[in-house]
Amino acid sequence: MRIAISSSSFRRPLALRELTQLEWVERCATALEADGIVAAVADFPRADDEYVAQLRKVTIDLGLVPFGLDAPALLDPSAAPQSLQDVLALAKAFGAAVVRTVLPAPGEIPPASFVEAVAAAKEASRAAKAANVTLIVAPAARTLGEDLTAVKHLLKDVDSAWLRACPSALTDPAALSAKDRFPALSATTADDSAKIAAAARTAWVIVDAPGAEQPLDELGAYVHALRDAQAEGRLTRR
Repeated sequence: MRIAISSSSFRRPLALRELTQLEWVERCATALEADGIVAAVADFPRADDEYVAQLRKVTIDLGLVPFGLDAPALLDPSAAPQSLQDVLALAKAFGAAVVRTVLPAPGEIPPASFVEAVAAAKEASRAAKAANVTLIVAPAARTLGEDLTAVKHLLKDVDSAWLRACPSALTDPAALSAKDRFPALSATTADDSAKIAAAARTAWVIVDAPGAEQPLDELGAYVHALRDAQAEGRLTRR
């Protein structure tokens, strides 16, 4: 199991300038001892080449993997035409392997919204292939992909290896027995750490702490619990 911390958990201190993005990377390495990071596009104070190169260098210098970006609106058909290319260019400059997103809302006419979402996802997957970045879709409430089954239904229509699901390790048990491999699983600090460690034995798990008042403390305790559960699981398997 390799743990990536999402900057979405630190949205408030980042927005209030109580924490800089570079400081967040340093905390992920030293305080959380994570394996990698997933930086939300909304949390970048700048997206110019010089800054992104600096962020990538600091990440790697601290022993972290610049695993991915978070871009929830990437597949929204109503998004600005250039936004997809901007996100993929940022991912490429950062060295991200994945961009995590969610499906758009059902809209007033869900079947029509589904068709529009498939078209947007096909365009996005072609662009992702050109950028050599995998798009991963996480289930989310009030979207066309409320659970893993719904996400996979849309992905089947898109039929692209560059667009994959990112299941919840706890609420999508089908992911544990699926024949296909997922680039990453998602988890929150409210999830059972033992179950997450068992589900993500050889995978990346992206950890969020939604609504946390003290995200560093909450994530620190949870990462520690994940590591303990992972170690216990290894002993048990032996």
